[in-house]
Amino acid sequence: MDLPVQQFRTKAEQDFLDLFTSAEKALPGARNEWVSGRRRKAIEAYGHLGLPHRRIEAWKYTDLRARVSEAHPLLLATGLAVAAADIEQAFGAKIAGLPAYRLVMVEGELRADLSDLAGLKASGVEAISLAQALEKPPAWLKASLGAINPRADDPVLALNTALMTGGIALRVGKDVTLDKPLHLIQLDGKGDPASAYIRNVVVAEPGSAATLLESFGSLGMKGLQRNAVTEVLVADKAAIDHIKLQLEVEDALHLTTWLIKLGADARYNAFVVSLGALLARNQIYAQFTGEHAAANISGVTMQRGRQHCDTTILVEHLVPHCNTRELLKVVLDDEARGIFQGKIVVAPGAQKTDSKQMANALLLSEGAEFDSKPELEIFADDVVCGHGSTSGQIDEDLLFYLEARGIPEEEARALLIQAFVGEAFESVGNEALRDAFAAASAEWLGVDFD
Repeated sequence: MDLPVQQFRTKAEQDFLDLFTSAEKALPGARNEWVSGRRRKAIEAYGHLGLPHRRIEAWKYTDLRARVSEAHPLLLATGLAVAAADIEQAFGAKIAGLPAYRLVMVEGELRADLSDLAGLKASGVEAISLAQALEKPPAWLKASLGAINPRADDPVLALNTALMTGGIALRVGKDVTLDKPLHLIQLDGKGDPASAYIRNVVVAEPGSAATLLESFGSLGMKGLQRNAVTEVLVADKAAIDHIKLQLEVEDALHLTTWLIKLGADARYNAFVVSLGALLARNQIYAQFTGEHAAANISGVTMQRGRQHCDTTILVEHLVPHCNTRELLKVVLDDEARGIFQGKIVVAPGAQKTDSKQMANALLLSEGAEFDSKPELEIFADDVVCGHGSTSGQIDEDLLFYLEARGIPEEEARALLIQAFVGEAFESVGNEALRDAFAAASAEWLGVDFD
């Protein structure tokens, strides 16, 4: 792909190039030509593209060039002591205590002392830290890293490929069904502002089934810049529930990209909960390559102050007989801003596609803003596709109804907001996770429904 040459660079754009130059020889896999070659190609692509800005249609509401003034040094593992109490403080008791196979990353490093690697291995899952895997990549990782659903025109993804330092590679074996979720816990550190480049690769082999929860939390670091990418291959007849909880401190920059590829008869359910970070963007790129597959992508965003959260989804139907459902619930207070960009592409020949998307926003203040841009791009004639978007305030009649029955106004408002987001929570199949997310949203509201 021929990329345009950028004529002018901001200080931050140059900082990222300098960061790669200074760190290249110390990055994981630096002595492996397969890895280093991919890194060099990626940083060259970023050099042409620069940071995304509002003149790029997909980034018109989230101008990184204007909002990022510098690149922080790479987050390096210091062997920081982390106890169970620290994880509970970062996520709350219900998330921290969730019955799951734990994989804990602190400062980008997979911590075996906090993880359940033996339990995973016994269950038929291969788990390797990315840093270790890049030194001598196994064949399945070489076939997957950067190849599951490649996006050549995304500078955030290019930066991640160039600078990836932490993360995990997972392979769920053929016909393996996990009895409890895989919980990938990602924590920052406690030092000076830093940038974390996390890369996860998940391969679900034919007939396998698993739930993957990615939780992002803070140990107290200020000014974190996180760029995390997860690639997921859902092979034929495999099923993956992919869930994310983002609870980082409110001055963080949080960029995540999910790259998904679905085989025949595959099932993929994604759910994203965004509560933290000053600036967050959730990117999901899903591609159907096998017939009779289905994807359900939903989420809840709750923001206040001057928080900014952008959810951008691109689903490509390349083959016939596939289904997609998208639902996003957004709650905004103060001067927070929420964005939903959902694009569904139905390729020529992808007949019998059934795809729908909906975004609903609840604005709790006059200063809150919600921007919604649903799109359909259809090149087949036998399809059922639709989209919709709504935004509004709390229904005063419903509020009066609750107050008239003796419920205080603040609690009544919280009940209505909880009911609003609850529709999206219902798409999470795991009951313990549903309860944990409801508790997290209640904490955001400042109420206790127990």
